[in-house]
Amino acid sequence: MTQIFTITARNYLSLALTLGQSVAQHHSEIVFTIFIADGLDGVEDVQLPNGHRLLDARAVLPPSVFMDLAFKYDVTEFCTSFKPTAFSYLFDEDPNTDMVFYLDPDTRLYGRLDPIVNAAPSKTLFLAPHLLDCRVADDNPYPEYHHLWEGIFNLGFCALRRTETTPKVLQWWDARLREYCYADHTDGLHTDQKWMDYAPVYFIDDLHVVRHRGANVAHWNLVERPLTLQGDSYFAGPDPLIFFHFSGFNFKGKTLNKLVDAQAQQAYGSAELDAFAEDYRQAVKRNGYDRFIGLPYGHGAFDDGTPVSKPHRRLYRSFVRNTPVSQPFSASGNFYCALRAGGLLDRSAAASANYSKATVGNLSQKLRLAGSCLRWVARALGFKRYAQMVKLFAHLGRFENHGFLVDDRR
Repeated sequence: MTQIFTITARNYLSLALTLGQSVAQHHSEIVFTIFIADGLDGVEDVQLPNGHRLLDARAVLPPSVFMDLAFKYDVTEFCTSFKPTAFSYLFDEDPNTDMVFYLDPDTRLYGRLDPIVNAAPSKTLFLAPHLLDCRVADDNPYPEYHHLWEGIFNLGFCALRRTETTPKVLQWWDARLREYCYADHTDGLHTDQKWMDYAPVYFIDDLHVVRHRGANVAHWNLVERPLTLQGDSYFAGPDPLIFFHFSGFNFKGKTLNKLVDAQAQQAYGSAELDAFAEDYRQAVKRNGYDRFIGLPYGHGAFDDGTPVSKPHRRLYRSFVRNTPVSQPFSASGNFYCALRAGGLLDRSAAASANYSKATVGNLSQKLRLAGSCLRWVARALGFKRYAQMVKLFAHLGRFENHGFLVDDRR
């Protein structure tokens, strides 16, 4: 028996439902599970094909672990942090389950998954690299150096077969994600997937590197496997398209991706690709995109409505090393009280948006002003002290290093 699952917050449910429809089309025999990271409130009435289900993430995690992960991680980090736990849950739930696939909610099947696993009938772990071809020219619209931080493999897809090695893979992966599922350039972490760079070393005899060009096609590899329509079927390079990963998809515009410059996307653009993207855009909208996308993240505020910002999550990372926190979302809890005592609570719209660049007016003008001021500071201090100051700013640029704000003993 085979199972497929995805993990999403409620606001991305329309994407997961679109994935589910494609699973029903190409794998009608498969159980498909959507784990909802922030609960089922407001989505209980969603209609699913037979054999599909919604599950609250609380079903797979002990309450104390759930609260800890949901608070210290942002939405993307949290959704990926319990991925190995969800694998274990599905294997344990039904002893007849011998294969489990994970797919990101922004993927869509265009064929059956069988070619992926049939290519390696004795392997345990199946991973797909971001790229397959070694290109001498550095001409990918999404440069390959990005993957040095993101990881060699893209964990928008992975699969595990039940073997003697499966528990070890999942236990090791889960243990790392309990503490180190951050997206953090300084620490070289990229949620759950960077850890799988170890897979070719730790699990070399049990790993199958998926080289089928129709698996996990996305904007970052279209230059090596261009999408074409042949008759009624899509191909990625020479191989039939199995599934496409619409990572960073542009739902409001007409381009495929919102993360890559529109001009750079011309390297892999085509009328066929535009039509392909528009078909996906309309499918997601039919599945309630406008209804769900505006739902607030269920773990985005304390229980009194005060926004939990990213600085709070990073300060918590520092705080809990020395002080146990049993109810991090509680306005009567010790962490909230420490934030309040330090004047670190903020109910503004900027706090809800994690103080993103979009919340700063006249950003370019302010950057120019800051540059002028720092030029004066450099002249006043001398270059040695200025260089030392910059290093200090780099250290303080991480809220994990501001533990003194919530601990007056420091």
